[in-house]
This record gives sequence, C-alpha cells and structure tokens, in this order.
Amino acid sequence: MDLKLTTEEESYLRDLLSNQSRGILPLDISANLLLMAGGLLIVGTALYLARQLTDTAVYSVGLPNFVGGMLLIVGYIFLSRRVAHMKKLTSILFKLTSNRIAV
Repeated sequence: MDLKLTTEEESYLRDLLSNQSRGILPLDISANLLLMAGGLLIVGTALYLARQLTDTAVYSVGLPNFVGGMLLIVGYIFLSRRVAHMKKLTSILFKLTSNRIAV
C-alpha cells in the first residue's frame, strides 16, 4: 500500500483545511458571545434581585433568567470544545499534508 498522497488527495486536503479553518473563527466568536451573554444575564439578574427581593421577582424574573444564563454557558462549553477539536484536527491534517503522508 502506497502511503504517499497523490496530487488529487493533497489538493483535496488543502481545500478541506482552508474551508475548515475559515469556519473555526466564527464558531469561536459565537462561543465567546454565548459566554458573555450568559454571564451578563446572570449578573444582571443578581443586581435586579438585590434591589427587588420579593417572592414574585425571584420566581418570575430570577429563576428563568438564571436558567437561561446557565443554558447559554452550557452552550459555550459545547461550542468551545468543538472549536478545540476542530483546531486539533486541522493541525493534524496540516502536518499530514506537509509531510505528504496519510494513513
């Protein structure tokens, strides 16, 4: 079995790398925006509840906003892990194409 890449395979990998590297930055920015929005939602809710600490405010404002903020932070965790995996995969594929070896 020949372990060297053909020119067609190499060009396909280079196109794949360029397309994948273009998609990493917007995904990373989206993940950071989710974290920022979730943090602001939780902090804003805490500040609001510090001034208006009633049962109605806690149940109608505090609880939904806290759950929403936590969901945004969980979304950040999933997206940031995906970005990390995409960066690793891109790095590995780039090294393989630069060495012209594929298994």
